[in-house]
Amino acid sequence: MTTTEVTYGQLDRVLRSLGFSSRLVQGKPPALHYEHKETGAFITVPPFPESDRVLEHHLVTVRVTLDGFGIADPIAFAAQVQKAG
Repeated sequence: MTTTEVTYGQLDRVLRSLGFSSRLVQGKPPALHYEHKETGAFITVPPFPESDRVLEHHLVTVRVTLDGFGIADPIAFAAQVQKAG
């Protein structure tokens, strides 16, 4: 699977700065759920260590969700991720 230059820690910081809250859901497999209460946007990713590089398909999912719900366009999101690094 293809990874990006972004870590899961960076992704977490950016999502929180955009107003998302998160919770760990125990299950098989466990999942990290991010919710943006203002818009109803919902993102789920596996609970990888913060230092792990984000899988490309997870980053695409986040970009599409943020853009689709009007939270951040792809250019603004990319700038925030770069700052979080």
